[in-house]
Amino acid sequence: MKEENRKLNTRKLNQLVNLGNKIGNILYILFIILLIYVLTLIFREWKVLTFLGKIFAVISPLFIGWFVAWLLNPIVKKLVEKNVKRGLAVIIAYLILLLIVGGIIAFTLPSLGEQVSDIVSAIPKITSDIKGWIDNIFVKLSNLSLENLDAVKVSFLSKIENFGSNIQTNLPETAYNILSSLVSGVGKIAISLVLGFYILYDFDKVSNGFINLFPKKTREEVVYLLDKLNDTLYGFISGTLWLSLLLFIVSVIGFSIIGLNAPVLISFICVITNLIPYIGPYMGAAVAAAIGFAESPLVGVLTLVFIIIVQTIDGEVLNPLIMSKKMNLSPITIIISLLIFEYLFGIIGMVIATPVVAVLKIIYVFFDEKFDFFGFIDKKE
Repeated sequence: MKEENRKLNTRKLNQLVNLGNKIGNILYILFIILLIYVLTLIFREWKVLTFLGKIFAVISPLFIGWFVAWLLNPIVKKLVEKNVKRGLAVIIAYLILLLIVGGIIAFTLPSLGEQVSDIVSAIPKITSDIKGWIDNIFVKLSNLSLENLDAVKVSFLSKIENFGSNIQTNLPETAYNILSSLVSGVGKIAISLVLGFYILYDFDKVSNGFINLFPKKTREEVVYLLDKLNDTLYGFISGTLWLSLLLFIVSVIGFSIIGLNAPVLISFICVITNLIPYIGPYMGAAVAAAIGFAESPLVGVLTLVFIIIVQTIDGEVLNPLIMSKKMNLSPITIIISLLIFEYLFGIIGMVIATPVVAVLKIIYVFFDEKFDFFGFIDKKE
């Protein structure tokens, strides 16, 4: 009897210890969150992020050059494996990049200004049609309900009117600012490409030089962590770029055949929004459908059918085929990260949320496996 009580007491004691550890881990996480929040407030008050942003703007050609080199390095490696000298392999890789980028610019820029003008001129009709649909909906709701929905309807229609006016006012200015930034940044882009060329030529030396900055006893672990980050990010980014290019080309062709106004501009919007998980494709589809139905019901229906077909092929065939590396993030994690990054950084934050959170997860798992901070990660025997 005494032995059974001892076993029971030991089991309860272990349960209490485990419960205490979990509570301690939760408190520790809450402390980290509070610390990050306090540091964010301090950074905002002292304008640290603004200062860091200025520094990054100055040295951005170095980061852009490194990104280009990192992106092209696997192509260079494959060419070198086929007995092509590294210098020639770097030149070939750069020519492929310049041909792709140059082709996209030559194909889109000449008609982009005219298409922006077409969209701006079509905004009043689109706004009017949407207001007509909404008005009909409220009329039907009023017939079904005893409540007076006039105030709600006026407020809703007013917001649609303001939204359309803002687009009509801001779209030309936004397009002009983007084009001006590209033109004024030609020098910076040229410097970035030159730096990228030299980094790509000596990519292994540059990588080894970075690793040598760490103490000798930690270099093996640093290489292990960097390899995991590289595999995940490269699979995601390279796959995303190829899918976006393919989606852009197919969308331009499809929208042009359908007869949708501004096919290049709408395709570009669809590609950008498609980078946002889950909700992005619907955002792009809504824009394209609104413009299509503003032209005619037939164009609107054909646009919706085309987008459904393209998104189905993209999600069910191309994504599993091209995106060989997955982010290994749950849908809840992705949605929460989208909300947080959208609040902090806007639409750009929603685009970068998934890869950033995936990187943070890999780093977290690495340190948890090494130091057993929380014990959440199951250890493999």
